Amino acid sequence: MLKQEFLSQLRTGLEAASIEDIDECIDFYDEMISDRIESRMNEESAVAQMESVESIINNYKLEKPVTRLIMDKVQKSHEEAKGKGKGTLWIVLAIIGFPIWLPILIVIFALLLTLYIVLWSIVIAIFSVLVAIGFAAVASLFAFIMMFTGFVPIPLGIFALGAALFLGGLAVLLWHPIWSLCKAVALMIPSIFRKIKKGIA
Repeated sequence: MLKQEFLSQLRTGLEAASIEDIDECIDFYDEMISDRIESRMNEESAVAQMESVESIINNYKLEKPVTRLIMDKVQKSHEEAKGKGKGTLWIVLAIIGFPIWLPILIVIFALLLTLYIVLWSIVIAIFSVLVAIGFAAVASLFAFIMMFTGFVPIPLGIFALGAALFLGGLAVLLWHPIWSLCKAVALMIPSIFRKIKKGIA
C-alpha cells in the first residue's frame, strides 16, 4: 500500500468514526512515513511498518468518553436502520422503549462511577495506612522527647521510644511494597476503563 492510499483510508475511517483532530492525526502519520522514506526505505515498506488503519481508528475511539462512545453507537444503529428503510420504526421503538433503556443507562453510568470511586478509594486507603504509621512513629518520638521535660513519665517515654523505633522501621519496610501496590492499582484503573470502552466501541 502506498502512502496516499493509506492516509486516504485513514481519513475516511476517522471521519466515519467521528474522531476529532483528524488533520493532526493525518499529519502525524504522514510525517512518520515520510521520515522512513527519507531514511532510504521504500514507500510500501514504510507504510507496512505502520499500525493497521483499523487499529489506529480503534485507538482513537478509546480516547473518547464513555458517553460519546454510547452516543456514537446509537447514531450508528439509527443510520443502519435508516439505510434499510426502517429509520421511522427505529425512532418509534426508541420512544416506546424510553422507560426501559433510560433507567438501564442510568444504572450503567452509576455502576461505572461507583467502580471508579471504589478503585481510587483503595489506593487512598492503602496509602493512608502508611501515612498513619509514619505519623504514629513521629508522635511516639515526640512523646519520648517530652519525657525530658517532665511532661511524660519515664516509663511511658521509654515505651514511646520503643514504639517510635518499631513504627518507624515498619514504615520503612512497608514503604516500597505499599507504594508499588498503589502504583499498580492506579495503573490498573485506566486499563479497566479502556477495556470497558473497547467493549462499547
